[in-house]
Amino acid sequence: MNENKKRSGQGDRNLALQAAELAVVGEVLSTLGDTISTFSAILALEAEVQEKDENENNNKYMQKQIDYLTTELEKLKNIVNKQYPYKK
Repeated sequence: MNENKKRSGQGDRNLALQAAELAVVGEVLSTLGDTISTFSAILALEAEVQEKDENENNNKYMQKQIDYLTTELEKLKNIVNKQYPYKK
């Protein structure tokens, strides 16, 4: 009977040790998942910043094009008005 108690005690210790080891492995996996999620969020933020910068650069370029075309249109209007003055 005494031997059964020893075996039962050792089995409980082994079971407790396995449970503790599984808990450690679970925490490591959880930490790894949190780290991956954090990196994902950082990448998403960087993508947003890059997209915003690209949009600002595109807007500046488009504004330059509009300004240039407006200037050219004014020049053409002046040329046409000199050649064909408006008569009332």
